Amino acid sequence: MKLRITVKRKCRKLTFLGWLLLLFVLYLLYRIFLGDICAYLSVNEPIKAKTLIVEGWVNDHALKDAINFYHKNNYKHLIVTGQPITQWKDYVKFTNTAEAASAVIKSYGFTDTIYRAVIPNTVLINRTYHTAVVARALFKQHPHWAHSFNIFSVGVHARRTRLMFRRAFGKAYRIGIISDVDRTFDPNHWWKSSKGFRNVSNEFVAFSYVWAFFHPDYKTFKKNH
Repeated sequence: MKLRITVKRKCRKLTFLGWLLLLFVLYLLYRIFLGDICAYLSVNEPIKAKTLIVEGWVNDHALKDAINFYHKNNYKHLIVTGQPITQWKDYVKFTNTAEAASAVIKSYGFTDTIYRAVIPNTVLINRTYHTAVVARALFKQHPHWAHSFNIFSVGVHARRTRLMFRRAFGKAYRIGIISDVDRTFDPNHWWKSSKGFRNVSNEFVAFSYVWAFFHPDYKTFKKNH
C-alpha cells in the first residue's frame, strides 16, 4: 500500500468573465451600502403622541429643533434624558447632561415642565438603555400619560436609540423616532470625511451588536421598576 501525503482534486475557478461579474456585483453592493446605510441608521418614523423624549447629549441646534417640533405638534410632556458629566466636573455647574440641556431649552423661552431621566454615576455601559429604563419609571409615576411617545435624537444614533427604548419599555408602548440632521458631516457623502466615516461605521457596528446580542433581563427590570 502506497502512502500519500497529498491528493489531487478537481476544482472550479472563475474565468475572466466570472471575475468581472463578481467585481461588478461587489461594486453594486458597495454603492448601495454607501448610499443607504446612513439613511437606514438615521431613521425618521414619528407617531402621534403627547410625550416627547429628547436625548440630553444632543447639541444646541438639535435642542432648538426639538422644542420647535414640540410646540408645532402640540405636545404636553417633555422628558430630557441625561448622563453624568464626568469631564471637567469640578469646573462646570451641571452634574449631568439633562441639567445642561434643560438650561439650554429654557433659554429658548420654554415654560412647560421638563422631566429628567438621569442615570447614576455607576452606570458605565448600555447608557442609552438605562436612560430608557429611568424614562419608563417616569411613565409609571404618571399613569394618566398615554403609552406612546416620540424620541428626538440626532443622525445615525436614532435607530439604536429606538431599539434600546423598545427593549426597555416592551410591547405595551408605541414608540416613534425623530432623527434631526447631523450638521457635523454630509450624510449623503459620509464616507468623504473622517467624522462621517467614524460616526456611521461605529454606529452600524454598535447597532448590529445590540440587535444581535443585547437582551436585557426583564425580570430584573420589572423587580426594580
